[in-house]
Amino acid sequence: MNEETPASHLPVHPVISLDTELKVIAFNEEAGNFFTSIFREISTSSCFISFFPDLERPCLYQKLVTALSGRIQIFDYLYNSKTIQFHITPVPDENMNYSRLVIAIEHASVLDKTVYKERKMLRAIIDNIPDYIFVKDRNHKSILTNRKFHQNILGKETEELGYTPYDYLETEKAEKIVADNERVMESGLPVINRPDIVISKQGKEERVLLTKVPLRDTNDEISGLVGIARDITSSFNHQKKQELVLEIIKSFAESENLAEALGVVISLLCKELDFDYAEAYKANLGQDKFIKLAVFKESKIRFSDWKTKENEPAYQSRFWDLDSAKVYSKVDRELVELSEYAGEQLKTGVGFPILFKGKQIAFIFLGSKNVSKEIKLDLMEGVSLQIAAAIMNKRSQDQFNDFFKYSLNLIAVLGTDNFIKLTNPSFENKFGYSQRELLSIPFIEFIHPDDLEKVNSAIKGLSVDDSEFEIRCKRKDGIYLWVSWRFSRFFEDENVVYAFGTDITPIKEVNAKLTAQILQRKQIQRDLEISEENYRKLFENSPLPMWVLDRQNLKFLSVNKAAVKLYGYSEQEFKSMTVRDLWVPGQETRLNKLVDQNREVLFKVETQHLTKDGQRLYVAVKSSPLLFDGRRSRVSHVTDITAMVLAEKKLLYSEQRFRSLVQEGSDLISIVDGDFKFLYNSPASFMVFGKNSEELNTTNFLDYVHQEDLQKLKLTLQKLQQNKRLQLPSYRIKLNDKGWRWIETIVTDLNHDPAVGGIVLNSRDITEFIVQEKKVKQSLKRYDIVSKATSDIITDHDLENDVVEVNKAASKMLGYSREEIGNKGAWWDDKIHPEDREEVKRLASKMRKDGLRQLSTEYRVRCANGSYKYILDRSYLLTDDNNKPKRIIGSMQDITERKQHLIAIKNHNKRLKEIAWTQSHVVRAPLAKVMGLVDLLIHYRDNMDNVDDLLNNILISAQELDAIIRKISIETEKEL
Repeated sequence: MNEETPASHLPVHPVISLDTELKVIAFNEEAGNFFTSIFREISTSSCFISFFPDLERPCLYQKLVTALSGRIQIFDYLYNSKTIQFHITPVPDENMNYSRLVIAIEHASVLDKTVYKERKMLRAIIDNIPDYIFVKDRNHKSILTNRKFHQNILGKETEELGYTPYDYLETEKAEKIVADNERVMESGLPVINRPDIVISKQGKEERVLLTKVPLRDTNDEISGLVGIARDITSSFNHQKKQELVLEIIKSFAESENLAEALGVVISLLCKELDFDYAEAYKANLGQDKFIKLAVFKESKIRFSDWKTKENEPAYQSRFWDLDSAKVYSKVDRELVELSEYAGEQLKTGVGFPILFKGKQIAFIFLGSKNVSKEIKLDLMEGVSLQIAAAIMNKRSQDQFNDFFKYSLNLIAVLGTDNFIKLTNPSFENKFGYSQRELLSIPFIEFIHPDDLEKVNSAIKGLSVDDSEFEIRCKRKDGIYLWVSWRFSRFFEDENVVYAFGTDITPIKEVNAKLTAQILQRKQIQRDLEISEENYRKLFENSPLPMWVLDRQNLKFLSVNKAAVKLYGYSEQEFKSMTVRDLWVPGQETRLNKLVDQNREVLFKVETQHLTKDGQRLYVAVKSSPLLFDGRRSRVSHVTDITAMVLAEKKLLYSEQRFRSLVQEGSDLISIVDGDFKFLYNSPASFMVFGKNSEELNTTNFLDYVHQEDLQKLKLTLQKLQQNKRLQLPSYRIKLNDKGWRWIETIVTDLNHDPAVGGIVLNSRDITEFIVQEKKVKQSLKRYDIVSKATSDIITDHDLENDVVEVNKAASKMLGYSREEIGNKGAWWDDKIHPEDREEVKRLASKMRKDGLRQLSTEYRVRCANGSYKYILDRSYLLTDDNNKPKRIIGSMQDITERKQHLIAIKNHNKRLKEIAWTQSHVVRAPLAKVMGLVDLLIHYRDNMDNVDDLLNNILISAQELDAIIRKISIETEKEL
């Protein structure tokens, strides 16, 4: 293992890799040591140019940019009278884009300035150069070649001149070379370090960097070209290997976890080494089993579960026994099993363990469908070492980074030059400086003046005698903090020491105040008692409901008066309940989860509670933990937000209703600009214009207006300059090919409102209204003619607005002026005779309620002179499409004369009835008496002693009858 080889004596040059942003992405150990000794410590993501002095940076930057275009560059840097050369090589990616730079560093040899003019020496030099050198004339004939060219390309042992590419290459290849040479000689533009492939006479393929420059004579005329093809086959293969290693290192640096990194690694190995299938494993913590992390199959990376499957194939366990790379053929049991398990027809494969200090930490298998696949075990082993180092480095780096990044201690790396080299986030947050500020200022400036001597003494001795090195350090805001520092050993190679600090300012402040606190202890105790009393009063008298709950079972321990008042429970009732008793059903899962998750911290929640009488409250609760009488409790502040929630719901409903009115209403809402071009139209545009909103937008509103209405609209719209809101006169617009529609529009100027930014048009189609209006006007015209031709009062009662329109006959019939009559229905109700009013109202209500189309009724109406006239009111009910009463058309006829005549006849008949009654009843009484007395005289005269009395009674009865007959005669004469 330690056997020396010639290669082991070769010097290893410092090598650095940069990305396109000129930041360091990788470097070897020699490069790290070199930069530390010459400049400062280098790290990934560092800006490469920042290491160099300001005067060198422009030239270096130009070299790096030029290299990214594909040209190898050399940058010379003078340090301590020695020249250091930086060889900058561009590295193409799979798309042949130069995405990285590799910089090799070496000390330049002392250049011999003596120019050897002897031709033999020049020849010897040319022949011994290991590159292809050739010179062509304008006819593409060789006029000079070196030994390597005429031996490997021409197949000649000695130089023979005059050959053209057609003499030693196939025609197609020769034509391309001649054309390329012609471009160089015609344009005068050189070809510099162009990658190319040379096939020697022996069939060997070589990678070269081809350079062609025009050859000029003494007259500066192009007489040919000079070409050099530098053999870079070995460096190309080495570079490809290095690139693969760098990609592997990069994958570990950029990946979130080991599975992702190994997935990228096996993908790279398959693509670069032409394998079809790969698996990657890691060893578990017990080092007794593999866990499959990633599979590369069908050009895709698939990640396996972290847990090992119970039905894991047997071949995986056998991988554990390998201590070096092993090649598998199609007859090997492991490859057969793997092919069946993976569903791939693998013919060859290689498995190689990833070892670190003799322990297997991972395993990679690569498979190919090619039975004759060449497998380079040396490459596999070299790569496995890099992967092992990358895995362990990633683990160590992640652990160190996590410690450095997340440590609560103050960590700083201090240099012997009195500058801070590195700080962790806790350090920066504690002192308020950015890392850039901390690294640019000597750390002595952060030390309190009184502690400088102590610090300087420690620096000189590179040690700290005190076990606790306590000093004051200044924050960015000027405040000093007491920090207790502990220091690591001094790292001589890096001239740094690690410092670990703890902020002890609070402890110092506590110690400084301890004596004063002891003296004030009794006063503080009294203040505390007063504070507790005040808090208790605040709790009791708070206008907001408050309570204290047991943190475990949420049982009420104490409630204030406001809670008792709001919820209706007494304090004793509260103490027998838990807060869950207040929760509206359906919230238990959410609230229990919230309480469990925030048992030790403050939380806020909006919920619903029930009062004692069942009223639902919307409340906002803020609950925080505290100790109450030694018990772990929670104090809760409750805010009744019922009114706010209901208002928000009402607002939401209002917004939804407004949206429905705009989006679904029949009225059209439009927004136009200052030239009346449409900016927005609601969906009702199709109903009004016959076009959807998209068709209307960008067209002009005035283009749709009827020419007869356009002028009056323009005159009205001019008033918008004085009035922000106005109503346009009715106008007509074109509805596609379906004729004209009448529109009514209200215009509002809202240009000043940023939410609108235009003029709002609220339009509605009033075509039906106009048509009906015309019909009504015709009807009213006929009605006016009829009303003039009759003496009856004609009425039109608008039931919805209680407006009554009457003709002129009303004034003539009742004696009131038109102004006195007005147009209110209540005026007519007041003029109805009190004895008739209730009956008339009942009949009118019945007509509306039952939908009676016709109604006739008679009642008395008071005239202007106070007298009453009898009226015959004939009414006809008009309804809308929903059969809802809208209007009553009435005719009021004066029937006073006819009514009086009927009353006279009625009274006359009444008198006649009374006379008839008198005849039939009053006359018969005395007549019956006379007839009875006469009957006694006729039949019983001989037996009577009082005949004279009877005769006297007959005379009296006859006189009564005569008086009655006279009265009837007089009454009859009166009636007649």
